[in-house]
Amino acid sequence: MRPMNQPEANAAPRRWAALLAVVAACSALVTLVFWNLVAGPSATFADVLVSFLFFVLTGWILLWTGVAVIGAFLLHRAHGETPQSFCQAGPSSGDRRCAVLLPTYNEDPSLIFAGLQAMVDSLVDTGNAARFDFYVLSDTTRPAVWLEEERQWRRLGAGQPGRPRVYYRHRNENSGKKAGNIADFCRRWGAKYEYMVVLDADSLVEGETLVEMARRMDADPKLGILQTPPLPLGGASTLSRCQQFVCRLCGPALTRGLAYVTADGGNYWGHNAIIRTGAFMRHCGLSALPGAPPLGGQILSHDFVEAALIHRAGYKVQLAWDLGGSYEQSPGTLPEFAVRDQRWSQGNLQHARLIVSRDIPWSNRMHFLTGVACYAASPVWLAFLLLSPLAFLDTGAAAVVGGGGIALFGSVMALLLLPRAIGLSLVARSRAEMEGFGGAARLIASTVFEFLVSVLIAPIMMAFHSTFVVSTLLGTCVGWNAQDRDTERLSWRDAFAVHWRHTAAGLATTAVAAWASPTLLLWLSPLLAGLVFSIPLSVALSSSWVGRAVRSVGLLQSPEETSPPDIVRRYHAHRTAGEQTPNAAAPTFRDFVQDGLGVSDHIVAISATRSVQVAPVQTVDRLTAWARGGAAVDPDEDDQRAVLCDPDALRGIHRDLWVHSRGRPLSTN
Repeated sequence: MRPMNQPEANAAPRRWAALLAVVAACSALVTLVFWNLVAGPSATFADVLVSFLFFVLTGWILLWTGVAVIGAFLLHRAHGETPQSFCQAGPSSGDRRCAVLLPTYNEDPSLIFAGLQAMVDSLVDTGNAARFDFYVLSDTTRPAVWLEEERQWRRLGAGQPGRPRVYYRHRNENSGKKAGNIADFCRRWGAKYEYMVVLDADSLVEGETLVEMARRMDADPKLGILQTPPLPLGGASTLSRCQQFVCRLCGPALTRGLAYVTADGGNYWGHNAIIRTGAFMRHCGLSALPGAPPLGGQILSHDFVEAALIHRAGYKVQLAWDLGGSYEQSPGTLPEFAVRDQRWSQGNLQHARLIVSRDIPWSNRMHFLTGVACYAASPVWLAFLLLSPLAFLDTGAAAVVGGGGIALFGSVMALLLLPRAIGLSLVARSRAEMEGFGGAARLIASTVFEFLVSVLIAPIMMAFHSTFVVSTLLGTCVGWNAQDRDTERLSWRDAFAVHWRHTAAGLATTAVAAWASPTLLLWLSPLLAGLVFSIPLSVALSSSWVGRAVRSVGLLQSPEETSPPDIVRRYHAHRTAGEQTPNAAAPTFRDFVQDGLGVSDHIVAISATRSVQVAPVQTVDRLTAWARGGAAVDPDEDDQRAVLCDPDALRGIHRDLWVHSRGRPLSTN
C-alpha cells in the first residue's frame, strides 16, 4: 500500500481558482432560476438586488459544499490505503525539544490542570515524553484564580524521570492578549525549543498525536505550522452534542477537502497546532494596524496573520487532516456560543484590510476573505430576508412562484444536506464507525434531528452576527473575558433578555411576508421559525436535562461518546479525583496570606519568572491595616493583585496577619 501524497508546492492558488470558478458558475445557474421566478414581466430594482444577494448567499453555501465533495472524492478514492502517519512514522528526534503551551486567562484551574495531567499521562505512555516540556502561561487577572492556578501547579509535584516538566508563569501585565502571552514565552524561553505546540485552555491532545506532530516537523524542515483539526467534545446540553455530532460526521470530508485545496498554503486556527519556533520568532512579529480600534489597533485574530507571515517567509502551513486525537470543548449554551463568536467576528473583520495588503500569499488572502465572509454573510442574509417582500410584491411573480419556488427551496435545502449525506456515505464504509454512531437507524435519525436544529438556530446566529458586524463598524470594541465552558443551563429570564429582539423581528417579518405572498412566507418559514421561537429554543438547547433526554433515546451519538478516547477518560478521572481531594476548595485570600509555605512558594514563582513588581504605597498601607484589623473580609481585588506581585509587601502583611491573630509568623525569609 502506497503512502498518501504530500501536498504539491504552490498548488493552492490553482486549486482555489478552480473551485471558485465552479462555485461561481453553479451559483449563477441557480440564481438564474431564482430570477425567472421573482422578476416577473418587468424587473424592478428590488428584483435585481434580491437576486444579487441570492447569488452571494448561494455561492457561500456552494463553496463549502464543494470543499466537502472534493474531500469525499479523495477519501473514497484512498479507502484502504495506509495513512501517512503510519507509513512515515519513524523514531523521534529527541534532541529537538518541543514546548507545549497552555495559555490561560481567568479560566477554571481545575479544568486546565485536569486536561494537562491527562496529556502528560498520555505522552508518558508513548515513551517519547522526554523531548516535551509543558508551560502554563497565565494572563489571569483575578487573584483568587491566580492563587488557585499556583496551588494546582504545586500539587503536580516536582518533575519525575520519564515525565515532562511542567512550568508555570504568570504575567502581571497581559498586553497583547494571547498573542502577547505567546510572544512573552518566545522572548524568554523560545530559543530552547525547536517547536512549540500551542493549545487553548480547553484543549486535549493525545500523546501519540503530539509525538506524530513533532515527527512530521522533524521530517520536513520547511514545515512552519502543522494544524490539527480539533474535534469539539460535546457536554450534556443538546447544543454541544449537536456540535460534536455534526463535526464528527462532516469533519473528515471538509478537512480532507480543505487540506487539498489549501495544500502548503493552509491556515492556523490559534490552537492544537505545532509551530517551528525559530521561524515564528523571526517572521511572525505583529504590529498594530493603522487607525483606532476596533478595525485598527491591536490584531485580535492573530492566528490567520501569523500563518500568512510564516508562509510568506517560505515555510509551509499544512492541515493534518489525517491526524486524530485532537479535541476542544464547545460552548453549552447559545449565548455563550454567541459571546465566543463576537470576539472572532471583530478579529476577522480586521482582516478585510489585509486581503489587499502587499506581499501576502494568494492562499492567505483567501483565508482572510473566507474569514470575513463567515460573519459578513449574516448581514447579507438579513438584507435578503428584509428585501424579499419587495421582490414578491409583483402579483404576477407571486402567481408564477408555486411549484418552481418549492423546487428551488428544495434545491437549497439539498445543498445544506449534501455535506451530511457525504458524511453518511463515509461512515457507511466501516461497520465499527457505524456502530460508534449507534447503528444506521440512529445515525440517520440523528442526522435529520441535527439538521433541523441547525436550520432553527441559523437565523438566530444570523441575527447575532449581524449585530456584531454592525456594532464593530460603528466602533464598538469587544472585551476580553474568560469563557464559561462548564455552563449548560439557561434560565428563562436570561433567555428573554438575550432573545426578545429576535422574537420581535421574527413576528414582524412573518406578518409582512404573509401580506406580500403566501409563497414568500413558505420560502422564509425555516428562517422565521427559529427567530419566532428563539427563547424556548435557546432554553431547550442549553438544558442538560433535555440533552440527557435526547441521549436516552439514542440521538446524536458519536464514536467519541460511545467509546470515549483514552485522553478524555483520563481527563474526567483527574477532574473527579481533584474534586474528591481533601481541601479541594480554593482558599480565600486571607487563608493564603496566613499560609507561610504558600506565601514562600508564591514568592519563589514570581521571582523565578521575573514577575516582581513593587506595589503602590497606598495599597500596602491599606492591606497592612486590613491584616492588623483582623482581616474579616477579603480586600479589593486590585489591591490583592498588586501586593501579590511585591514579595516584600506580601511578607510584611503575612507577618502582620499572624501577629495580630495572636499567632506568630510561619515565614520570615
